[in-house]
Amino acid sequence: MNIQTANTLFDEGILTAMYKAGLINTKVFTYREIYLWVNAHVQTRGITKNQAVLEAEIKFDKDERTIWRAMNCFTA
Repeated sequence: MNIQTANTLFDEGILTAMYKAGLINTKVFTYREIYLWVNAHVQTRGITKNQAVLEAEIKFDKDERTIWRAMNCFTA
């Protein structure tokens, strides 16, 4: 899924409606938040994506592989 599409669906409330209907689970919201957080830190702080992933691992209390899975879930 493209991140712009996901953001549009989120902003319009469609993702939330799909969650309430039981069509998707909370993983979509978590992965989106992780993706946005990592990209924001790469852009604003000028760190590498690898370093941002390692920091996200601590912040989100998730395994490094999960962070990479979230990053790969969305394409730019």
